[in-house]
Amino acid sequence: MTLYSNSNSPQTGIVKTTKSQLLAPVFILLAGVLAGQTATKQALLMAMKANGKQITAYQWKQKITVVRKGNPLDPMIEELRFDATGQLQRTTLARPEAKRMGPIRARKAADIRDDIQEVMQLARRYSSPQQIGLAIQAGEIWEGPGAIRLQARSLVLPADEMTMTVDRATYLARRIDFKTQHEGSPVAIAIDYARLPHGPGVMMRMTVQIPKDDIVVNVESYDFVKLAVPNVP
Repeated sequence: MTLYSNSNSPQTGIVKTTKSQLLAPVFILLAGVLAGQTATKQALLMAMKANGKQITAYQWKQKITVVRKGNPLDPMIEELRFDATGQLQRTTLARPEAKRMGPIRARKAADIRDDIQEVMQLARRYSSPQQIGLAIQAGEIWEGPGAIRLQARSLVLPADEMTMTVDRATYLARRIDFKTQHEGSPVAIAIDYARLPHGPGVMMRMTVQIPKDDIVVNVESYDFVKLAVPNVP
């Protein structure tokens, strides 16, 4: 029996279906999926932009603790707030005391410190609104009950991968996981978000794992205070 035919011959009682007719429902379904993804991405970007404006009205503190080989070092504490141009400014309130050591250990410690600084700069780049916005535009979306999941690859490096879980009601991130590399070695970045009471969604915790140096960097945000007069108009 002929299932489809491009022939223009007279009908003989057998219903002939063309390839385009068979594929038409697939194209319609695909177009609907793409339109849905575009609408969801726009909603995510709009929610992120509005949330970002709310955050500029706050200042807060961060505690950064380096854990090497299971041993936590003294934390560094910073205060964060936005200046009049919208740039995030950091003021160091406390930092670990420098320990006296021999030249070989001091050189090794300096190399590890440089690695940590470079990886943390990379983590801040990945977690910036600009980079997350690009990831949303380039990523793929899966929608489920109560949550939306977005995956994106090749953000900064070809091996990069980002997975973001979004609250379906607010379109704000709950958690973002990044897998990337630093000098050829794997690095994992996990960020947990939460909403302030009657306020915006903010980064509460960030964990950066650097297996090469057996180091984990924990960043905790706390003491959020809404300014009486925001710095950013």
